[in-house]
Amino acid sequence: MRWEELDSDTVRSLGTPENMALAQELVEKNQVRYRYRLPDRLQAGILANNGFQIEVLIENGQLKYNYPYPWEGEAWSPYALAVLWAWVNEPDSFLLRSAIKERLKQYSKAELVRIILELADRVPEVREILKQENPELEDILESIDQIMAEITDSPAPAIAKIEDKLRQAQTHADRLSQSGRLSEARAIYFYILDNILGLEEEQGQIDLLSPELKQELYEEYCQLIHEDDNLDRQLVQQEIEQLESRPPAAQSHLDFTEVKKAISEGP
Repeated sequence: MRWEELDSDTVRSLGTPENMALAQELVEKNQVRYRYRLPDRLQAGILANNGFQIEVLIENGQLKYNYPYPWEGEAWSPYALAVLWAWVNEPDSFLLRSAIKERLKQYSKAELVRIILELADRVPEVREILKQENPELEDILESIDQIMAEITDSPAPAIAKIEDKLRQAQTHADRLSQSGRLSEARAIYFYILDNILGLEEEQGQIDLLSPELKQELYEEYCQLIHEDDNLDRQLVQQEIEQLESRPPAAQSHLDFTEVKKAISEGP
């Protein structure tokens, strides 16, 4: 199943009439906010019940959802139904995260700062985020170790939440990059990618984590190499050799040929 194939009849078949009515009411009253789309999931914030995040996923061709509160019965939660109903009726309201990221790459650093400051003026949550200090590199790497340790003990449905935690580490790396600390940002991307490939090699599961996440890590890692004018070429060559030594790297089609050529040619 693809998101484009989802229709209103399928959504109605998932829940009771009562839950479906509540889902439609949530959408009509604009209670389904902050809508995002990824290849395998829809994410949104529900304003009801003090607000919470919910996501609906496609796993092995089947629809599933992650909901922060206990829900009994086989019929779907009205909040998960509301996300699907919003998608069926207003698909353009779901922002594609990858497209946003590509669009933001077109802005200069000064333009991004202006956008962030404007958001901080409008959204209190943004101001709170800006108040937080950036953690040190050592703390970030330690947090990645803790996240990776969770994977071996987690059932398959929990992997998506673990990937979200890894994306938070990516966010820290992006902040370091934006502040000019490119080598530290690259180190984080390398560390996450190497840990994922190493764990997949150890477990004998090439797709233990999503191919999309690995591809994103790979692309950002290579991009940071190209952008760093003070690149430690010897260190990066060692990093790439280690990544290439992992069988899952080749099986995941992570090709470092171009970036190795750029390193060897120099500035």
